[in-house]
Amino acid sequence: RHGGHAMAAGITIAPDFVEAFRERLNGIARRTLRPDQLLPVLKLDAEVTLGDLTVERLGELDRLAPTGQGNPGLQFCATGLRLHRAPMRMGKEQQHLKLFVTDGDDVREAVWWNVPKDYVVPPAFDIAFVPEVNEYRDQRNVQLKINDLRPC
Repeated sequence: RHGGHAMAAGITIAPDFVEAFRERLNGIARRTLRPDQLLPVLKLDAEVTLGDLTVERLGELDRLAPTGQGNPGLQFCATGLRLHRAPMRMGKEQQHLKLFVTDGDDVREAVWWNVPKDYVVPPAFDIAFVPEVNEYRDQRNVQLKINDLRPC
């Protein structure tokens, strides 16, 4: 009745019944869902090496757009990475990190938004990211926009 999207389930409920509906729905969820089903899931399109990520290849991937349900960008993972140099804090409140990561063969710049100030990057890690071409001072380089990082 009021818009939404193709994957939405719409209902009309009287205000007096909202709390009872919420309690009943939560009860069904408690009985039927496992705790692991409540954890967020990252959907990855492929595992890549840093050497796979070149400005030219990202241009080729752009030609596939739009991609995915609802047209999200392609998200990749790279495993067994290490820091190439010390991370740098960025942003007005130092809430973002710039990393230079290596897989032992190649190095790529990465940015990670809204990282807790006390977070310490582990010695070895895997990342989920969206690759981008960053243009700065007439230079075009691959930059990885990190969505998640886990120790390995």
